[in-house]
Amino acid sequence: MKLIKILSVVACTLALLAGPVMAANDKPAEKKQTCCEKAKAAGKECTHKCCVAAHKDGKSCEKCNPNKEDVQKDDKKADSK
Repeated sequence: MKLIKILSVVACTLALLAGPVMAANDKPAEKKQTCCEKAKAAGKECTHKCCVAAHKDGKSCEKCNPNKEDVQKDDKKADSK
């Protein structure tokens, strides 16, 4: 009976220690692309109404690009200079 308890404790301890080790081996989550970045990667322009209106004004769509990572907006600024 003592042997079963010891083996159970050892198995549970190993299971608890193995969790973080396995999690560390996973690759980090990739950054999710915005609609404009996906369109740029495909060689197209973003077709969302809000993005098209913002691009006409030379701005970045705040709804789709909350961190202003709009690639096409940056390209238009570089083209105009």
